[in-house]
Amino acid sequence: MNKRKIQLSVKVLLPVLVLILSAPPGYSATIPGTKCTKLGQVISSGGKKLTCSLIWTTTTPKASPTKAASKTTYLQDKSFRLESVSFNTDLGSAGANARVTNISNRSKTATLGITIFASDGVTVLANLFGSANEVAPGQTITVTFMSVNGELPSGRFKYSFQVTAEF
Repeated sequence: MNKRKIQLSVKVLLPVLVLILSAPPGYSATIPGTKCTKLGQVISSGGKKLTCSLIWTTTTPKASPTKAASKTTYLQDKSFRLESVSFNTDLGSAGANARVTNISNRSKTATLGITIFASDGVTVLANLFGSANEVAPGQTITVTFMSVNGELPSGRFKYSFQVTAEF
């Protein structure tokens, strides 16, 4: 019975989360474009607590997918770490295939997001979303991310990784 409740919750919550992910994101600096002094720093702005997160920069390839910049510094949020990512336009708009690892000590189901920014690091060009179901502790899986709108930019761009919801 408990498993049915979880499955029903996933079926109900996933469409709601897709709508939320397609909304414009908030920013984690007090003024757009300003830099955080420390990863994980909490800033209060407009009565909301914002946490600084790492944004990586990459260049769109002409023929082959782009890989994450480095294997030594990972983007991670909540219980998931982004191991690598390759961007594509296989479905007609911005998309990505990424390897993510559950870094918690419990199995997790989550909705994940990648936000693509213009080279200025502020202007949002596309929001990509994907999901991971029942990922065991320490397990690495491939997640397909897709965008409901937004094109993959040409040239240099920045992106961030976030866990929208997990249970």
